Amino acid sequence: MARCALLCVFFLATATSSARAQVTRWGDGCRYAQEGWIVLHLQGAPYERGVQHGRLMAPEIAAYLRCFALTLSDKAPLENWRHTRTLVNALFLRKFDKEYLEEMKGIADGATAAGARFDGKAIDVVDIAALNCWCEIEALPSALAAMPTGLERLAKKDTIPARPMPRFERCSAFAATGPATADGKIVFGHVTMYDLYAANFANVWIDIKPATGHRFVMSSFPGGIQSSMDYYISDAGILLSETTITQTRFNPDGQTCASRIRKAIQYAGSIDTVVEHMTRDNNGLYTNEWLLADINTNEIALLELGTRKHKLWRSSKNEWIGNTPGFYWSCNSMKDMDVRLETIPSAKSKPSTVVWRPSERDIAWHKLYEKHKGKIGPDFAHEFSASKVLAGSTALDSKFTTTALAKDLKTWAVFGPPTGVTRNPTKAEKKKYPEIKPLVKHEWTQLGATPPAPNPSDRLAPMLAKAPALAENDVRWRGTLLPASDADLWLAIAFAEYHEIVTGKDPAKALEACRKNYLEAAKSGDVALADIKKSAASDVWYRLASAKGTLFLHQLRTDLGVDVFDKAMDEYGVKHGGERVTSQQFQQHLETASRRSLEPVFSYWLREKGLPR
Repeated sequence: MARCALLCVFFLATATSSARAQVTRWGDGCRYAQEGWIVLHLQGAPYERGVQHGRLMAPEIAAYLRCFALTLSDKAPLENWRHTRTLVNALFLRKFDKEYLEEMKGIADGATAAGARFDGKAIDVVDIAALNCWCEIEALPSALAAMPTGLERLAKKDTIPARPMPRFERCSAFAATGPATADGKIVFGHVTMYDLYAANFANVWIDIKPATGHRFVMSSFPGGIQSSMDYYISDAGILLSETTITQTRFNPDGQTCASRIRKAIQYAGSIDTVVEHMTRDNNGLYTNEWLLADINTNEIALLELGTRKHKLWRSSKNEWIGNTPGFYWSCNSMKDMDVRLETIPSAKSKPSTVVWRPSERDIAWHKLYEKHKGKIGPDFAHEFSASKVLAGSTALDSKFTTTALAKDLKTWAVFGPPTGVTRNPTKAEKKKYPEIKPLVKHEWTQLGATPPAPNPSDRLAPMLAKAPALAENDVRWRGTLLPASDADLWLAIAFAEYHEIVTGKDPAKALEACRKNYLEAAKSGDVALADIKKSAASDVWYRLASAKGTLFLHQLRTDLGVDVFDKAMDEYGVKHGGERVTSQQFQQHLETASRRSLEPVFSYWLREKGLPR
């Protein structure tokens, strides 16, 4: 207990001795440095907090994208990144909850507006989704190797050889409570292990106060909507961490792990609801063993989550893996036989071992438990973090919290190798990754969820380069309209084509081209918009509807004002998108929105030939 007291005094001194760090702000968000960590506070609606994130982390997001692309292929990073974007777009993008798609869109827009670029282009939502699915992308080869092809019972060599990736040796974690801890309450800890290049980006401590759901903190990365490390504390009293285990099969119909874990920490209020969020619509990728804790009840649990199968051990039911009352551990070692069966295509083909064998780290965990059982506290977390077996040579951080700390969303953390041995890049790594740098240990510090009060010395998020206004790629109104008759063709066509002009780089130039197109088409036979008839023999009717219809909408936008017109267009498009609409219906909608009669202008543009003088 004396050692524990000394550690607490040391930690307290470390947390309070440093001067106020330089704070950078954007809207309700802010960032500042703390002992190697970038502390990032975000709040508000999904898109709003995403923009804060992108604005405040723009240089790091661009650098992390370069890191991922080079990790995929140091020979052809940009070409491989384009293939990765296609993969993400096809398999993952539509497997996020809408809320998190909006948040990622905000991150992309914020980073782009702050000047961040990748591959010479603006950063978009696919780039950010790829960063959040990094682990799932890495897991795909092993997941596919575990899926049946229908050829498993052939006696001959498999037509499609299974080539699973090596098992991840990443992360160690524990959860202790009740009979195992000094005060009978929770102690919860996690060490992240990862490759050196990416490890230097795993120093983002994010505090999110969403408009809906629970406030939470997590260790994360630039552009992260979820931890990926994984370590979370929510104001509902839920603690979550994980270590990766042997990959199980891929379920292409399931939701991404990134979306499910984010929803769990933001909306779950109990261990049961966490399990429900994680097991529902599971795509199976990034197979993990999740440690869970509820500081309201001091219950801990271990969820081994495969694809269709999962196993839950709970302290409330006295379910212990190795005769360790009050203690669960995790170290990339899959224990449940039913879950292990999901790591092979078939039990009827080539023999595989599905019996759990304790690893070196499993045995080390058991010994550490025996040494400290009944008195586990901060000293236990410190000894675990310094262990060369449990923390390993690839460790990049260590975090631990307690029931008392977690009530205030606080944790003790160290960024850098917790064993104290600096990780230096090899010559080969320097050649592959020009931006790689050593990973050094910082001091232990207490991270939390209390952003600094505004101060005159605070900076605004800098503009890194001259960036285009977001409106250039923005959506001014939504909806795809269908014409109820030929007389309404102009509306269905111009509704979309005028939007392209409004959100383009040079609207004035595009409108002048539109006027010239109309005059050229009119030489072949001008007709009023209401009298246009479709024909397969010529496209003059389409050119007239497009050009004159667009010019008509431009006059309406000029007369009614941009704000009134754009809002009315969006409301109309959202309400009637995919429906057949009439010019009369559209006129009535604009008249209601603008509170004025538009009969003269509609009558002239729809029923007269030519353009207004």
